Amino acid sequence: MIRRRKLLGLIAAVPFASVLIPRVARAEHYIAKVCGNCSFGSKKDNCARCGKWRGSTAIPARLCSEHGFGSKGDNCVVCGNWVGSSWSRALLCSDCGFGSKRDNCVLCGKWAP
Repeated sequence: MIRRRKLLGLIAAVPFASVLIPRVARAEHYIAKVCGNCSFGSKKDNCARCGKWRGSTAIPARLCSEHGFGSKGDNCVVCGNWVGSSWSRALLCSDCGFGSKRDNCVLCGKWAP
């Protein structure tokens, strides 16, 4: 038989139990896309942010939830046109993708988890 005081103690501990249980945190970002026109020929070797030649670096560009959510994520990050079915991943040069800058949105510069 559970005593009243013990029962009240168990009931009071239930809301705090959810705080103590570790949860998995998921950080999601959206892929920055480049349309077929902006990724054709020698333009595919240009940085999606600054437009300079990126060389051999292939750092994938990201979008934050504001720019990558819904139909906005299907627009080219360079020209803004709809990418359609012919798209490729936007890539950054070593200057724009160095360190923690690679985790920022290509368009606004905010953190894109």
